[in-house]
Amino acid sequence: MLNLEYAQRSCGRSIRRVVARARLLGPGVVRVAAVTALAPLLATALAACSPALDWRQAGPQGVDILLQYPCKPQSVTQAVVLAGKRLDMSMTGCEAAHMTFALAHADLGEPALVAPALAELRHDAISNIRGHVLAQQPAQVRHASSAQPDAVELDLAGQAPGGGALREHVVLFAQGTQVFQATVLAKDADYRKDAAHTFAASVQLGSAP
Repeated sequence: MLNLEYAQRSCGRSIRRVVARARLLGPGVVRVAAVTALAPLLATALAACSPALDWRQAGPQGVDILLQYPCKPQSVTQAVVLAGKRLDMSMTGCEAAHMTFALAHADLGEPALVAPALAELRHDAISNIRGHVLAQQPAQVRHASSAQPDAVELDLAGQAPGGGALREHVVLFAQGTQVFQATVLAKDADYRKDAAHTFAASVQLGSAP
């Protein structure tokens, strides 16, 4: 897990600077790869800077995927262990209207690891916020791999690490050996279902090679 230090809370602090201050617990690798391991902490660290929703299309560099973000996203890459394999996971996200919008992406390199990776991400998305599922349906992302039981869209309710109700919307999907997790997270009082579903529905995944 990550333990972030909150020495400063200003609009100038970027996601990259927040994660750069992370202290890893263990042998230098984050075991939990779900973006929700970072999102509650990022939401807290960025709470002082909450612009209005200003939608624009963006995505991580070098990955054939685009989403509609309501703010200018920034990207960071973090070493993780997912499905028992050490790899790099990127996260591209930002904070607006007191909501965190983020996309996590990793290439497992082995088809056999995709299903266990999605299952792990699904489990962690729920457990990291001590959450429960309010609604669930199969993820409907064009060009994504089919027949993945844990490629799902979830509405979750849970709690922040320091207490307080949270809401989270998660979409998990895969293409080839790549896995993705799109997440919207906010305090229950700040959560806007329309914005969460706009972000989730905006995923444009390129066709598989």
